[in-house]
Parts: sequence; structure tokens; C-alpha cells
Amino acid sequence: MFMMIANYLCTTLSWHIGINYFDNHKKLKFMQSIALVNISQLGKYIPGKLWSYMIQIYWLASKGIPKTTVLYLNIVTTLLPILVSLLIGSLLLMLLPNWYHMKTEILMFIGLLLVINLVLFNKNFLKSFIGIISKITRQKISFYQLSTRRIISMQLFYIAGAFFWALAGCFISLSIGFSLDSLKILFISSAMLLGDVIGFLILIAPGGLGVREGTMFLILKGTGIIQFALIFPIVMRLLCIVTDLIMGIVSVLIISRSKYFSRNNN
Repeated sequence: MFMMIANYLCTTLSWHIGINYFDNHKKLKFMQSIALVNISQLGKYIPGKLWSYMIQIYWLASKGIPKTTVLYLNIVTTLLPILVSLLIGSLLLMLLPNWYHMKTEILMFIGLLLVINLVLFNKNFLKSFIGIISKITRQKISFYQLSTRRIISMQLFYIAGAFFWALAGCFISLSIGFSLDSLKILFISSAMLLGDVIGFLILIAPGGLGVREGTMFLILKGTGIIQFALIFPIVMRLLCIVTDLIMGIVSVLIISRSKYFSRNNN
């Protein structure tokens, strides 16, 4: 569970680095970012998964931060961890004997992810894309863009978070009585990363319920231990719920004691 919390903190720190890049508002303290990110993340258990973004937009807009800026930041902080998890998870998947037959397809997919990653770093492309959206909607969309250096620093924390997430899976395996070897670590790490991101991408599944577990089972059954492939995703789900509740409670306590979240404090 501690590794899961470490993952949550890395994710929050990346968001914190992003929001404090913009100088048109009072800088957030890290504890405030923990509260805002993790209380809003509870919205992922509501079908649609857009509620967490709505909460952030509502809160930050009341503090003078443009809605387009918050939306842009959330797009970046959503795409970056997805790309990191898919890239690392796919690379690990390619090393597994059960997936050798799909090596070419996985390599092509990794190449596509790298292209998307480079496009995300390209400010000119993003500016052109926003211009097209502005013309379609007939509304002027303007905001400060994150620098490439800032995006890279954010991505490094997502990579660290992915490491802690995979490490959490290894500890879970040991805690339920299954030993580890190098091959099983690859299976677990790939299942943790790909299961989490695929569960997130299926919008109609609250918290990725069922989708994440199914993806994990599909990968972990390659270990040849069906009991492990069945038990691991269930234990993982229960620990995630507990971790979400802990972070949610911590967030509520921070909010209740912070003047930043007061309606009268703008």
C-alpha cells in the first residue's frame, strides 16, 4: 500500500509542477495539491470519469485560474501517465514468452506512442491544433503553454510513479504467498501498468472495475498459475479502494484546515 501511496504522490507532484508553472494565480502548496488532486480523483468511480476534471475546474476557476488553463493542464496530465504506462507496459509485454508472436505489432504500437509523445512536446503543433478547435467552436481559446522542459520534468515523475506502481504489484504478490522471479516480475509489472491504463480508458467502467481485472488476468495467466492470475487482481482492487479512501480522507482534512479552499478566499 505504501508503494501505491508513493505512486499517488508522484502523480500529484507532477500535477503540482504543472499548475505552478502558470504565474497568473497564487502558487499552490504541495499539500493543497494533494488535497485537490486526490479528492477529485474519487470521481473516477462515477461512470464517465469526467467528474474529477469538473471538480478541479470549479475550484481553481474560483481562484482566478482560467478554465482553459485547467483544462489544458488536465489534458497534459492525463496523456502523460497514459503514454508512460503504455510505453513501459508494452515494452515489458514484448519480453514475455506468451507475447513473442505479437512482437511486430507491439513494436508498431510503441512507435506510435513515441510519435504521440513527441507531438505532445511540440508547442507549434499544439498551437495549430488549438487554432483549429477555436475556429470550429468560434470561440477564442487562449492560455499559457507548458514549456518542453516542464513537461519532461513532469514525465519523469510519472515514470517514477510507474516504478512504484509496479513495485506495489511485486509486494502484493509476496503478501498473498506467491514467490517472485525475474519472469514473474515482468508479468506483474506489465499487468499493473497496462491493466491500470486500459481500465482508465474504458470510460463507462467506474474506476475501471472489471476491465482492469480482466486485463491483468489475461496477462498474468501466462505465468501458468491460474490461482495467482485470479487472486492478484482482486487483492489489487481491494488495496486500491483502501488507498483511495485513505488519500480521500487526508484530502478532506487538508481542505478543512486550508484557507485556500475557503469560498471567501480568492
